[in-house]
Formats: sequence, structure tokens, C-alpha cells
Amino acid sequence: MLLSADELGEIYNQLSVLNPQGLEGAISDAIKNQGKGYYPGEYLTEGHIILGLEKKDKDLIVYTIASTGWFGFENAIFTKTSGTGAIPTVMTFTYNELGEYELLDYQEPRDGSEYAPSLKKLFPESLQKPLLSGNIDTTDLDRQQEAQAEVYLQNIGRSAQVQIDYVEKQLPEIDVTASNKLFSELSKHDSFLNNCPYWLGTREEIEEGIRYIYETAQSKADDGTDLITFSKTKEDGAMVEKRVYMIVGQEPMPIYP
Repeated sequence: MLLSADELGEIYNQLSVLNPQGLEGAISDAIKNQGKGYYPGEYLTEGHIILGLEKKDKDLIVYTIASTGWFGFENAIFTKTSGTGAIPTVMTFTYNELGEYELLDYQEPRDGSEYAPSLKKLFPESLQKPLLSGNIDTTDLDRQQEAQAEVYLQNIGRSAQVQIDYVEKQLPEIDVTASNKLFSELSKHDSFLNNCPYWLGTREEIEEGIRYIYETAQSKADDGTDLITFSKTKEDGAMVEKRVYMIVGQEPMPIYP
């Protein structure tokens, strides 16, 4: 049986004395650990909404909707580059001898046709209908993740727009076959090209503690032929690596270096 509002409040009151924000911290750590499996960005965030708690002996079952997201810079905007949407999640914790909440189990519903049956096995009946109908407001998940991203930027002394939504991107206007060769085939075994954005703009990577800016740009040669330039620079603008391709029909031809 789910804990009542009074019982729920009592748990948090106890936590505030014995272990401030202990449960919230344990939930956050569990979600972030799950999110490490996604393509990594610069900073990992999470959001969660607690739907209910259930005590079983010394264990505490937490029914949530959770989301995780890696943030990184795209076109100088700090945005969510990988992660999940809102996922119903059940976590089971025990309170160990060190006075800490220790994760015992982390479960999510299965995908596809098994989603509804598996969700019903994980969640109590009182939560099944609102979860399956999508009637639970999950907008706070985005707010939590953006707030964590903003704190991270403050900690590193960086001022930038934080935007969890997709950043609009302009693709190079070149022959489709040439584009596929340049951004799919050539980049497959080339870490430099693979790190450069597939759009006209920038993305950033931290490598061995140093921030680098990768940029893809399009210009014209004197005869009107399209040029695609890939570059890697440091924050101070110092050039680390640069390549230029001339688009001749369906072929990207390297002309620099």
C-alpha cells in the first residue's frame, strides 16, 4: 500500500534530520547512473517526479517518472544532446548501516507491445491508469534538467543559453551524394571529421581537460564551386586542425591541407 501524504511527509522530516535530502540524492544518483549508457555529452542531468512510496520491511519502493539527459554545446547553446523522455520508473532502496539509501533495484517498463503489461506489473493499480493515459504533467522534468545545467554553467564560469529543446540546424546545401560521402562514409573512420558537426555551425568537446570547438562551414571558391571547411580550435581561437573539401559534382575533393 502506498504511503499516505502524512506518512510521506514524516519520511522527509526524518530525512531532513538524519540524512538531509538523502532519498532525493539517492534517486538522482540512480537515474544518472542509468543515463551514463547514453551517448555522453559534457554534463549529465536528471529529472524525476515521485508518484508514491511504499515500505516493505527495511526497504523503500519509490514510484517515479524519471528522465535523464546529457547536455553539450551546439551553436553555443547548452542543450540536451542525448538521453530519455519521461519514463515510468520503480526504484527500491534499503537504508544501510552507514545511514545511506542504497539502491537495490531499478526497473522500467518494456518497450512496444509489452509496455502496458510490464507497467502494470511494476506499478500499483492506483497509478496505472494515469500513467497509461498520459495524464500526468511531466513538464517539471525539463525544468529540473535545465536548472541543473544552469548551475553547471555557473560553476565553470560560462554564460550561455540553456535550452533542452532541439537546436535548429542548417544543413550544407550541396549534392546529396557528396554530402553522404563526406558526412557518413569519410567520417566513419576519421575521428576529426566525426567530431565536426553535420550541420553548419559548432559543437564543443572537452578532451583531456581542454575545451575544443569543432566547426563546419560552407563557402564558395572563386569559380563558384562549393567549399566545406572543417576546423578544430581552442577557446582562444588557436587553430588545431583544419580541412577543406571542394564539392565537384558528387565528389568531395580534399584541397587543404
